[in-house]
Amino acid sequence: MVVERRGTIGRVSPPDQHRRASGQPRRDAGGRGAVLAAVVDVLLTDGFEGVSIRRVATRAGVSIGAVQHHFPTKDAMLEAAMEHASEVVAEDVRAALAAPGPPAERLRAVVAALVGARPDQRPATVLWVARLARAEVHPPAAQRHAEEWGFLEQLLDDLLAAALPALAAAPRAQEAAALLALADGLAVAVAREPARMPPGRALAVAAAHLDRLLAG
Repeated sequence: MVVERRGTIGRVSPPDQHRRASGQPRRDAGGRGAVLAAVVDVLLTDGFEGVSIRRVATRAGVSIGAVQHHFPTKDAMLEAAMEHASEVVAEDVRAALAAPGPPAERLRAVVAALVGARPDQRPATVLWVARLARAEVHPPAAQRHAEEWGFLEQLLDDLLAAALPALAAAPRAQEAAALLALADGLAVAVAREPARMPPGRALAVAAAHLDRLLAG
């Protein structure tokens, strides 16, 4: 993941001002960004099985050779799309960590970012879920997912340590794991079942859990 841990929480790079507000890659008129945006579009509409060099070329409005110039294989396209999803999540987490306020407020901001309730966060959430499915049959994807999940759990643990200094290490680790599982489940529900779990409800569920946790 692009977010880097640098010893203390909050020492992070500033948010990337060049990422598209939609969470999609920048479309650069036939360049790599346009092809990657087409890969993401195909993944969102047709799933892994629908991704092919020919279909991506059609969606991007470029030649097959242009697609192969940037992504010679289907695996290369999928890897780039998964990396894009990680970058979007990382960008949101960086922005949350950079927000002013006490540790408890930064914890709330990070959890809200992981819930992915904004409309522009949905593509990254769907891609994140798709990568988890791919991890079942693709060991490198499984390793990458485990590394990023481990980082996020540790980040939440660090935020909890700052917000609740009296909480012992073992229960704090359990709470960090529970928070990550809650945010992950809510993000999937918002992306896949918006009628049952609209963004406002998801954020309210997360906030209520944090209220109870921070109240001690």
